[in-house]
Amino acid sequence: MEIRLVPYLIMTGCSAAACILWFFLADRRRHTDGKSLPLSLLVLVFGILLGTACARAVWVLFRIMIHPPLFALPVDELSYYGGMAGVILAVLLAAKAVGRKPLDTLNTFAPMGAFLAAMFRFAEGFLGSLGFGRYLEEGIFFPITVEIVWDEYFSEYYLAVFMLEGVCSLAAMVFSLLHAKDRDCWIRTLFYLCLPQILCESLRVQTISWLFIKAEQLVCFLVCEGVLVWYALRKNPRAFRSWIPALCGLAVCGLLIAIEFALDGKIRIGGEGLPHWLLYTLMVAGLAVLAIAEHKGSRFAKLREE
Repeated sequence: MEIRLVPYLIMTGCSAAACILWFFLADRRRHTDGKSLPLSLLVLVFGILLGTACARAVWVLFRIMIHPPLFALPVDELSYYGGMAGVILAVLLAAKAVGRKPLDTLNTFAPMGAFLAAMFRFAEGFLGSLGFGRYLEEGIFFPITVEIVWDEYFSEYYLAVFMLEGVCSLAAMVFSLLHAKDRDCWIRTLFYLCLPQILCESLRVQTISWLFIKAEQLVCFLVCEGVLVWYALRKNPRAFRSWIPALCGLAVCGLLIAIEFALDGKIRIGGEGLPHWLLYTLMVAGLAVLAIAEHKGSRFAKLREE
């Protein structure tokens, strides 16, 4: 399936413009110091430069064993999460440049960042089979499956993982808007951007893998676990209770590793592999435990500070 670069660039460019306009209007409502316009423009410029650079650099780092060229820029050889990190860095640098508090600026930008993340996922539909899941014998309907028509007699159907990822990112945007006054808005938004991607990265066919380890799935889990550890450190690192959410995260990590082994056919019962529907149900249950742990960890950290 061919890559349609022009519509991809149009969609991502329009999405970035909408994101920055929304950010400008939101920041201007919060501040009357006249810095909203330069701040927004700097986020746009830095975001494009750092987002692209980090996306390529992280992809090259993950693929370092095959010695890819650093300065080539194929759109299907960029790390989505590297780009996400680049945009976060861009917001921090832009805030410092105009004399704003970086964390407050990140909190303001959080829902716009989640919106942008969703639009970039939806735009993957123009990048050939990059955002596809496994092959299906029969299609359902878009956006659950995507159909590739070879001729009038033959079509192939694949799971439209990029659409699921985009919808999950929109859900994180809604969460961010509902918690806009939370001092941890940006880090909680980041958590809920990464959490469902643990499942989605497992479903994707084209992914950066080291044997059975999917690199970007691992990155998503480490971000989520890092947030839980941060809550423990902020609450009371000497109290065992503070570490319960993070320990739950480690238990879920063990479950996820076992699931990936089973999906790879390395765990069998009676010579038969476990059904995928069961394994993915267990994975969703594990992610639900992580979400509960995040909620508890955030609440405990706030109680400690109050």
